[in-house]
Amino acid sequence: MENATTGKLLTALRTSSTGERGVRKRTRLVRRRAGGKGLRKQYLACGLSYFLLAFNGPRSEVEEIKQHLRKFLQDNLKLELSDEKTLITHARSEAARFLGYEVTVMQEDKKRSKTKNGTDRRSINGVIGLRVPSDVIEAKCQCYMRNKKAIQRPELIQESDYNILLTYQLEFQGIANYYRLAYNMTQLSKLSWVMKTSLLKTLANKFKMPVSKIAKKYQAELVKDDKRYKVFQVIIPRQDKKPLVATWGGVSLAWDIKATLDEHPKKIWNGRTELVQRLLADFCELCGSTENVEIHHIRALKDIQKYPGREKPEWVKRMIALRRKTMPVCRTCHDDVHAGRPLRRQIIELTEVKARQKRAKTMMLESRVR
Repeated sequence: MENATTGKLLTALRTSSTGERGVRKRTRLVRRRAGGKGLRKQYLACGLSYFLLAFNGPRSEVEEIKQHLRKFLQDNLKLELSDEKTLITHARSEAARFLGYEVTVMQEDKKRSKTKNGTDRRSINGVIGLRVPSDVIEAKCQCYMRNKKAIQRPELIQESDYNILLTYQLEFQGIANYYRLAYNMTQLSKLSWVMKTSLLKTLANKFKMPVSKIAKKYQAELVKDDKRYKVFQVIIPRQDKKPLVATWGGVSLAWDIKATLDEHPKKIWNGRTELVQRLLADFCELCGSTENVEIHHIRALKDIQKYPGREKPEWVKRMIALRRKTMPVCRTCHDDVHAGRPLRRQIIELTEVKARQKRAKTMMLESRVR
């Protein structure tokens, strides 16, 4: 017969939607005092994907709850509970792995704070903590290392310095933003150093210059949230518009449990398509408009060769002629392309497109000379 605790857990599961992704329930871990007996043992039981169950009590009850969950999943949801993934972890002495984080109960008697009435007390004991796993940091570092040393990335040598800096910055920023809720975010400083060294070596390899000169060439200072950061920057001026700026650095590693995560960072359109040159041109390569210019992107050029039994659309002909997977287009033309309808605006000649691109290239070279 189900006890009260197990009954509540299974009731929560029954009221959730069916399917593995629907079985999720937020729970709080512990109460500091349990019936006047002090802080009891705490366990974390990690099972299904996107599902973490916290329980305050003896291990025998945790095993009983696990068996009830197994039976419920088999009978009601037709799911099998994996013994390899469904682990019972002591929250204070170990850590449960969940969605890339390590979840644990923090314990540090030396960490103290003052209450409103001036009383000195322990401030973090018994509090749930999220941290970055050390093996995740090592695995990320290995992507930029060989033989325990940071190396350059040959696949980026053909890219512009703007694209190289932007690529490294967005890769590190994505990792830092994902682990923004971890209290040991400062451990990512090792990854930051490895990526910075790899970045400098990549630029040094591209321009055939010593790493020290590359660092001096791109060094800059950035003020962000009243803090000064030493960064590397590439600035490309544009006429009558804000310059294009790519920055490496300036990512805070301060723990912020209330941080709002950016799930839609700025996209990189790479693939050796002279993106900077075309951004400087800043015009629609179909109609020539300079209003609300966006980037239309396809997976591969071979995908637009397949139009059996009918004539290829104008935008497809233009991309084939330019031999590029990306094309700057205005908002109106972009909507027409995605809707599959004829373009509403008059198409400009291909020679005019190439002439504008040539002027943009000249402008880019002049800005680098300055």
